[in-house]
Amino acid sequence: MSKKIAITGGIGSGKSSLAKILAQRGYCVWDADIFSREVLFLPEVQSRIKTIFGDSAFISDGNLNREMIRNIIFENPKLKKDLEKILHPAMFDLFNSKMSIISKVSPSSWIFYEASLILELGRKSFFDFCIVVIADENIKIKRLNEKRNLSEEISKKIISSQMSDSEKITHADYVIDNSLSIQDLEESANKLLNYLTKNFKSQ
Repeated sequence: MSKKIAITGGIGSGKSSLAKILAQRGYCVWDADIFSREVLFLPEVQSRIKTIFGDSAFISDGNLNREMIRNIIFENPKLKKDLEKILHPAMFDLFNSKMSIISKVSPSSWIFYEASLILELGRKSFFDFCIVVIADENIKIKRLNEKRNLSEEISKKIISSQMSDSEKITHADYVIDNSLSIQDLEESANKLLNYLTKNFKSQ
């Protein structure tokens, strides 16, 4: 059966860069952010969100009123959790439906799934393998400033609010330190793929 491989890590760690490298090499790589956007168009999901945030949660074309929702959940962490309780199960249902199709067509394939909250949501057991991407905090802050224009103060607040790299490592099947250059990450990807080949062939 197809292997489900999680790619996770804190903000600024560069997990998306690893996912991009794997996708460029022809592997099937799914992005949780894209899944989260897709499920927002499901009628049952929209209905549940409107129950919490009102009809104005969606604009005329059916898209989520992101600015409004962002402002609300920033002030009310409980509503953020309520929204996550709607989105995350729907995302995993979508994942399962896609996996079912892939497994029938290509039963020996590897499916990489990039997501931030796999460990926080207790979803590691859902996957056959879990890769944790880490990076030095100063590197994370630099990346967040360059790519998202976030200040050092805001970046540190976001980083401190997440599960620490040291804790994530304790849950990992494989760790990639992405504190250096993209060339180093390419080499780390090579080592990862070699490891996965040996690991899955032995099963």
